[in-house]
Amino acid sequence: MEMKQSLLVAFSVIVLCGILLPITLVNAYYEGYETTNYLAIEEPVEDGTWTTDNEWDDAMTPPNLPDTFHWREKWTYPDDIYEHFLIEFFTDDTDNAGDYFQICIDHQANGGSAPQSDDIRIDWVGHDVSGLTLYQGNGTGWVEFTDYTWDADIFAAESLSSSPLNSTPHWIIELWMDRSVSHFDVSGAGYAPCIRFAAYDESTDTLVAWPPTSQDVPDDWGLETGVMENIPESLTFVTAALLSSVAVVVSCYVWRRLPKTKKN
Repeated sequence: MEMKQSLLVAFSVIVLCGILLPITLVNAYYEGYETTNYLAIEEPVEDGTWTTDNEWDDAMTPPNLPDTFHWREKWTYPDDIYEHFLIEFFTDDTDNAGDYFQICIDHQANGGSAPQSDDIRIDWVGHDVSGLTLYQGNGTGWVEFTDYTWDADIFAAESLSSSPLNSTPHWIIELWMDRSVSHFDVSGAGYAPCIRFAAYDESTDTLVAWPPTSQDVPDDWGLETGVMENIPESLTFVTAALLSSVAVVVSCYVWRRLPKTKKN
């Protein structure tokens, strides 16, 4: 009897490991940099400013943000599924051609030591919309990606202004992308990508990033988990940072392929 029980326990451990191991391998990310992407209460107006003082209050504040840098995200639905991003660089108030904002996304959270085909990078270089460039991984590095339509698949705006987060004028960027477009969504039934945000100020040669890692190593990016719920009322700016590290990873979007509609 003891032998049978021992065999049963051993078999159970093997089965459990077989279930958990793929999850561990797929969700490769930089530990301590996890956040939750909530369904928006208020749809933002992407004009590069806080249109209202509470426009981004329904988006979570990620943990471990640098003192000089801030980003948030939230999503909207129905119509197509739109992802909305806010990025602020508190100490940059100069207009330099080499300044940039950057977003890296590993759609399948499969990591890797180099960007893969499911990885995209969005660069806004300088302070003109013509400086927005998209890249896709090719297994060894990045190649420019042009198969998208501006103001239909993706849109961004920025301003040099103050915000509820910092009263000193600084660069703010707001961006949305349509996740119903195939090249912005290869996630299947759920969505928990690895992500990285960065900003660079040429005048001071200052680079800030979340996580503080390379744009070229998806293994070292953070993790964002999408949920089909609004941010809890009790989740204030302070508690958001404290609780994000224990966000429930099993939550996910319910994705639907809807007729394409252009965002207003």
